[in-house]
Amino acid sequence: MDTNPTDTRYIVIKFGGHTMTDPSLRDAFAMDLAPLAKEGRQCVVVHGGGPQISSMLKRLAIESHFEQGLRVTDDAAMEAVEMVLAGQVNKELVAAFIAHGAKSVGLSGRDGAPLLRARVVNPRLGRVGAVTTVDPEILKILVAGGFVPVVAPIAEDEEGKGALNINADTAAGAIAGALQAEFFVLMSDVPGVLDADKKLLPSLTREDIAALKDAGVICGGMIPKVDACLHALDKGCKKALILNGAEKSALRRLLDGESGLGTVVH
Repeated sequence: MDTNPTDTRYIVIKFGGHTMTDPSLRDAFAMDLAPLAKEGRQCVVVHGGGPQISSMLKRLAIESHFEQGLRVTDDAAMEAVEMVLAGQVNKELVAAFIAHGAKSVGLSGRDGAPLLRARVVNPRLGRVGAVTTVDPEILKILVAGGFVPVVAPIAEDEEGKGALNINADTAAGAIAGALQAEFFVLMSDVPGVLDADKKLLPSLTREDIAALKDAGVICGGMIPKVDACLHALDKGCKKALILNGAEKSALRRLLDGESGLGTVVH
């Protein structure tokens, strides 16, 4: 594998939604990704974990609620979030990749120099952060060594006050932009962006996205997905799309050049 940074073409994949809680879908993703990594494709995976966080908070009797699609995260909740994302969920994914033959390393945005720094979005939301800087050096080193980095979306507070919870789509878009990835792929349990009649939109521009937001068609959890795609593209990513992770071998088919999969954002 050529490890010259100028020749490296990164593939940043955000893996989340129901595809993470269904072991069969998680294993199917690992079966798709492992051969790609062994072929020398430079893959970086960023994962979510919302359902697992909700389950843990419930077990710990910590109240959990959302405002504007973001989980309000006080100090106690932040401890649980980091435990679940950087511990349980991260290591399950790493183990799945290794089981299918891909060398893999788990880390969070707090590792490295650190990888992710962030600031508090809104004091009312507690320890919820917006990414301010990305230092992808640790990812480049791992990829050059033949490893698949698996990143939990936790950042270091730029004021040095500990961990911040980052929306996984947002974190993945920031990393894809910093790496100027060849592909940024958001894999979830939805086929892509749907129009008002629930039909798949195969392609979207920035203007299309703005109009669909204004019309309320793009709403809720789809907003950070399209925004992450636009951010990555603005920073030099070559291609961004939202892909149905429940569709058989969708990632492999995409990278092999098949068209008509998901929604491509231009």
